[in-house]
Amino acid sequence: MQIDILDFGPAIISGLLREAGERPVKLQLLADSIPLAGNWGIPAPDQGGQKFRFNLSSVWSYIDSQARLQIRAGDVFVDLPTSDFAGIPKFTLEDLKQKLEAGHVFNEKGKLQLSKTVDTVWQNNMFALFDGMSAILATKGLKLFVLYGTLLGAYRNSNFIGHDHDFDAGYISNHTDPDKVVAEVVEIAEALSRHGYRVACKLSCIWVTDPKTNVTIDIFHTYFDETGKLLLPFGVCGVKPFMKSDFRGHVDIDLASRKVAAVANTEALVEYIYGPHWKTPNPGHNWNLDRTEKFPQGYARPYHRWKIYWTDYYCHNPKVLPPSSFEGFVSRSGYLRRNVVDIGCGDGRDSFSLAAIRPTVIGIDNCSVAIEAATVRVPPPPKGALHFLLNLFRRRPTLSFVHGDITDPETLESLLRAARPPRNKGGLTLYARFLLHAITRIQQDQFLECAARELQAGDTVAFEFRTDQDEPLKKNRKLDGRRFMRPEAIERQMTELGFQVVEREEGTGFSPHLGEDPYLCRLIFVKDG
Repeated sequence: MQIDILDFGPAIISGLLREAGERPVKLQLLADSIPLAGNWGIPAPDQGGQKFRFNLSSVWSYIDSQARLQIRAGDVFVDLPTSDFAGIPKFTLEDLKQKLEAGHVFNEKGKLQLSKTVDTVWQNNMFALFDGMSAILATKGLKLFVLYGTLLGAYRNSNFIGHDHDFDAGYISNHTDPDKVVAEVVEIAEALSRHGYRVACKLSCIWVTDPKTNVTIDIFHTYFDETGKLLLPFGVCGVKPFMKSDFRGHVDIDLASRKVAAVANTEALVEYIYGPHWKTPNPGHNWNLDRTEKFPQGYARPYHRWKIYWTDYYCHNPKVLPPSSFEGFVSRSGYLRRNVVDIGCGDGRDSFSLAAIRPTVIGIDNCSVAIEAATVRVPPPPKGALHFLLNLFRRRPTLSFVHGDITDPETLESLLRAARPPRNKGGLTLYARFLLHAITRIQQDQFLECAARELQAGDTVAFEFRTDQDEPLKKNRKLDGRRFMRPEAIERQMTELGFQVVEREEGTGFSPHLGEDPYLCRLIFVKDG
C-alpha cells in the first residue's frame, strides 16, 4: 500500500491510498507521533485506490512549521512536507493533546470542538429547538424531520456525528412548483420569527436560532418535482434519486437516546444524499468537493431573502428609530409636495415625521410585521367638535399604511392614484429611502416607468441609495441582492423618463448605524411639464 499526498494546504490535507483493496482503510494524522485525527479511505476505483481528506484549519493554532506531520495507514507512514503557512501558534501541542483526550475533535469545517456525541448541553438545547419548530411547522401541515448529517448519524449509529458542526432538519413541501415552494419558505420564516426565533435565509435553507440558548438548526426545504424526483436545493452526493414512489411517510428513529422523526425508507434517502459509501465515516467530507448534484431552481432569490431579513428584523426590533436625516433633507428642500407616498416605509420611521408637516402620507412595505407595527401607532381620528372643525376646514391629516409589493406595477399604480387628491391639489411626492439598491434592475425599470406614467407635471421623486463607492466600505452583514449603484445612471434614466434633477447630495455621514457609515447618494427630481 502506498500513500500519495495530493493536496496539502492550511485547511485541507487530501490524498490517495494506492493498492489498498476494497475494504475502507483507517487513517490517522499525527504530529510528533501524537494522533490528531482519524479518517477512513473512501473507495475510488476510477482513481486506482481509496481517497481521503482531513479538514484541519484550526490545527495551526497548536503546531508550528517544525512539527513532524505524518499520515498513517496501517503500518505505512508518509511524512508531510514542511509547511510554509504555519506561523507562531497561540497554544502548544500539549494543549491540543489535552483537548483531544477530553473529547474534542476537528469538525467537518476543520474547527476544534467538543464532540457532539458527548456535548449533552448542546444536544438538549437542540432537541428543545427542534421540538418547538416542529410544533410551528405542524400548524402549516408540514412534518419536520432530521436530514443531512443529523439523519446520517441517527440512522448509522443512533447518535450525532461527533465531528458534525450543526443540526440539520427539513421538510417536504406539498408544492411541486419551485416558486410556490420558496414562497412557503418565506411564510415559515415569518411564523418562526413571530414566535421569537431568529431567522436568516440562505439559498437552500433557513438558519433558525433560539436566542435563549444561542443554538441554531438549519431547516432545508425539499419537494418532489413534476417527475416525482425529490429535490434538495442544497444538493446531494449520491447518484440514485429518491422518488415519490419511494416515499412511505415518516417514522421515529433513535438519536442520542431520543426519538426523532425521519423519512421512512430511510436508507434510500441516506444513499441519495451521501452516495453508496455512506456507511463509512468520513470526517473529511466536503460538500463543495463531494456534491454530485444541486437544484438551484429551488433557491431562495434575493427578494425572498430580503423579505425574511426585514421580517426578522422588525420582529426583534420593536423600538422605532428617530426619523432619518434623509427625511430632514427632503423636508427642507422645498420640493416636498402636500401628498406623500413613502415607498418601503418599514415601521413608519419617516412616515410619521412627514405626516406632521403634510396632510396626506401613505406608507407601503412588503413586510407585514413592519406594517402592523406602523399601523398600531397611527392615532385614532378625532371626535366631537375637533372632528367637525377639522372636516370643516379640510385640514384633518391622513396617515395610513398598506401592506403590498411595490415591485408589482399594478400595486404601485393603484397606490399613486389613491394618494392623489381631487383636482391634484398640492401635488405628489414619491419618497423612497434605501429602496433602489434593494430591488433588481428589472424591478427598478418597472418601478420607474410606472412612476413616470402616473406622476404629473410638478410632482417630485426623492431617492436615497447606496452608490458604487459604498461597495468596498465596511459592512456588518452582507446581503445578497444588494446593489451598489452609479448615481449618474439613475439621473440619466430619470431624465429619459421626463424628470429633471433639482437636488443632489452624496457622501458618508448621512446614515451611520451600528458601526457602518455607508456612502449614499440623495437625489430629488421634478416631473417635467
